Parts: sequence; structure tokens; C-alpha cells
Amino acid sequence: MIVRLLRGTVPLEKVESFHEQARAAMASARQAEGLIFGEMGRQVHSDCAEEIVFITVWRDLQSLYAWIGVNDLLWTPVLRDGQGDVFDRVEVQHYESWGEAAFVPAEMFPARATPWT
Repeated sequence: MIVRLLRGTVPLEKVESFHEQARAAMASARQAEGLIFGEMGRQVHSDCAEEIVFITVWRDLQSLYAWIGVNDLLWTPVLRDGQGDVFDRVEVQHYESWGEAAFVPAEMFPARATPWT
């Protein structure tokens, strides 16, 4: 399994665009073959910029490559505003899982809220 962690800072003027793109990216990931888990989180700063995390867990590298569309693990699909990246700062890290994934039944998770409304 491959754990992909994207962390970044989105400036206030790009937050709205980022939210739209992040929702689309998560919807795309959740329909992709080989996705095991996906979630987003944010921390709003005092200047209304946002620190974000986008965590996905993939069955294998081939599944991740198929979703991002290239064999470049630093590529960030969808999260661009048409005028460059939406991030002031971004980092992407990948981890190969050493152990077996713990299975948590879907009914154990709380009901899904619409993210960032």
C-alpha cells in the first residue's frame, strides 16, 4: 500500500477556488480504482489562509499513477486554478506501508459532512 500525504498553504485569495478543486479531486480519487482511503482536512489561520492536508491510501503505485495520470509522484491533479498552483507552499510525500491495513467498517465512521462549507 502507498500512503500519499499532500500538505500545503492556500492564501486567502485562492481559498474559494481551492475548495472547489479539492472537492473535485476527492470525488475523483474516491471513484478511482485502487483507492483504499481518502480524506481532507484544513486549519484556518488568523489571516484566513488555510493549511490543508489531503491524505490518500492506495492499493499500489499503479493505482496511484493511474489516478494522477502520470508516473510523477510530485504531480498534483486538479489542484490548480488555471493560473498556476493554488498553493503558496506545497509538499507531497509518499510512504510505503509496512504492515497490514486495519479494516474499519463504514458504519463506524460518522455521517459525512459537506467539506468546508
